[in-house]
Amino acid sequence: MIKNKKTTVTMLSTLSCLTLFLSACGSSSSTANGGQSEGPVTLKVLSSTIVEKPAGVIEQQLADEFMKQNPNIKIEFMGTSTNDAFTKITTLATGNQLPDIFVNTPDFYSTANDMGITANLTELLGKDYVQGFNPKVLEEATIDGKLQFAPWFTTPLALLYRMDWLEAEGLKPPTTWDEFIHVAQKLTKDKDGDGKADQWGFGMVGTNNSSGTYRFMPILHSFGASELKQDASGKWVTEMDTPQAAEALQFFGDLVNKYQVVQPGAVQSAYADVVTLMGNEKIGMMITGSHGIGGVIEKNPNLKGKIGAVPVPMKVTHASALSSFGFSISEQSKHKEAAVQYLKFLLNKENALKFFEGTGRMPTRTETNDSPLLNSPEYKGFIEAQKYAFQQPVVPFFSKVQTAVGVAYQSVLTSKTGADEAGKKAAEIIRGEIKQNQK
Repeated sequence: MIKNKKTTVTMLSTLSCLTLFLSACGSSSSTANGGQSEGPVTLKVLSSTIVEKPAGVIEQQLADEFMKQNPNIKIEFMGTSTNDAFTKITTLATGNQLPDIFVNTPDFYSTANDMGITANLTELLGKDYVQGFNPKVLEEATIDGKLQFAPWFTTPLALLYRMDWLEAEGLKPPTTWDEFIHVAQKLTKDKDGDGKADQWGFGMVGTNNSSGTYRFMPILHSFGASELKQDASGKWVTEMDTPQAAEALQFFGDLVNKYQVVQPGAVQSAYADVVTLMGNEKIGMMITGSHGIGGVIEKNPNLKGKIGAVPVPMKVTHASALSSFGFSISEQSKHKEAAVQYLKFLLNKENALKFFEGTGRMPTRTETNDSPLLNSPEYKGFIEAQKYAFQQPVVPFFSKVQTAVGVAYQSVLTSKTGADEAGKKAAEIIRGEIKQNQK
């Protein structure tokens, strides 16, 4: 009897331990599948805006407020520059060390999708919520029906102009390139009377880099040509050797060489140089994203209320680039529900408008469209420009396409080659890249 009783106790103890073990395993499995644990959650967020000013200051304020409202969730930022962000994400993904949330844009979202590191935000955010994004923005952030990143803001390209200068000349903001030339000529002046212009109608970013090509592409598209697009069969093609592309290149060169409405040394002028020129009241117009207004006013606070924006002028159509920026949730994250909660907090109307007011980076959801600031003369042109946005081609060799286009317009600006020849050389290079990258 004693032996049997002892055996029974041993068996009960074993069963008790097994029950506790299985319970622990079940709890661990629940957390791994994306549910929140009962204890505090730390969300790691890889962000490039957090290291910028003033964007990073506002982003931290929003995170602090979120943590105040949600004391069980801690936001831990991993700051990195935009230039380094995607390399860092790739490295972290390789080592299975991705943060819960990471920055994503159209420059990287296809690669991230191919790597399988982005959670399906259409499902996580909910289809009804996803439909609340502005249509063009939603299109640019989606692949095959799967929202890759939650678009936080855009910086659509438009034409910035001095409202007071145009009013003084009795001019209206230009809508076509012919009108643009007329306005630029009127604003180009020799103010000190030394026989040389010291105020110019247009500030040109003529460098051969992403900043320069980014601003030339809408001009190219406005003439009806594309640097790279897919034809009806889905194959990549270029239109850089078409008459439309030659006309766009010729127009760009004429601004410098024929009409002389551009600041000297445009081929060396970076974006920051042109912002400084406008802040110093040396130019009347420039092509920039919505954040450019803040940059100009920072240089010269007296210009507040004197700057307006309209869509980039056109030959056959207006054109713009959205430059969407947002956050993805890692497929590896164990805290997807908390991550969704944080992203929706960033995107709510009050917080999106707070970030916009401080940075000029435009909110992405339709509920903000009635904001008085968005519809002010400074920003309503950017709202209008979003309607004409084209999507940047998602190919691994696009940087080489940009370089080829940059070489083309610089050769025309410096009169090294004519527009036709410059376009044909660019087309040859781009077709070589297409052929090399065909699967």
